[in-house]
Amino acid sequence: MAEQKNAHEGHRARMRDRFINDQQLDGFAEHEIMEMLLYFIFKRRDTNAIAHDLVEQFGSVREVINAPIERLKQIKSIGENGAVMIRLFGAIADHANRQQFNNVDARDLKKFAEYVRSLFTQEQTECFKVLCITAEMKVKAVAVVSRGNTTSTPVNMRQLAKTVLNCGTDSIILAHNHPGSSAMPSNQDIIMTRKIIRQLSPLGIDVLDHYVTGVDGTISMRSCGMIHDIDR
Repeated sequence: MAEQKNAHEGHRARMRDRFINDQQLDGFAEHEIMEMLLYFIFKRRDTNAIAHDLVEQFGSVREVINAPIERLKQIKSIGENGAVMIRLFGAIADHANRQQFNNVDARDLKKFAEYVRSLFTQEQTECFKVLCITAEMKVKAVAVVSRGNTTSTPVNMRQLAKTVLNCGTDSIILAHNHPGSSAMPSNQDIIMTRKIIRQLSPLGIDVLDHYVTGVDGTISMRSCGMIHDIDR
């Protein structure tokens, strides 16, 4: 047992030294990156086989750390605690990624589209969000209005209006995702957006845009001519 422990420690030390000299991980295979991440979860176990199982099941490190806890728990030897810790790494990575968009300006359409996309990286089903915008065109708050299934999500107008009014702003940007499909807005998306604009206008709430994000990118409906000021 002591000999096996020493072998594991020696391997981990070599992996650590490799990382010190290759902090971009360019020379590491996906399972090796996963193996090192698992060091922090399994202190005394050989994590190589577990790493191989995870990458084989999900395809990449990114897909592993973004996988739902319930799916991770189904992998042999992971357990609930291991699944939670792996998702924690994913959540931390996602949080750190969003920080690059602090104080993003809504008038910078390219950067703002990237920001909106970052808001949906962990969403497995269709989700509708509202972004409250300040007079300086910065994001004041982001709130989830609804979550649905893989193809649709209901939008309760009363709940949407209440969320915006509680935020204390009169300008908003809508956003939702198309998980597993194109970002191109559907006719239903366009109709719903125009309905929201008409219903919020009497409350003094201005809908600046509606972004849709999918597997092929993120689209601004206003910049594509799908909603207009006349919709008010």
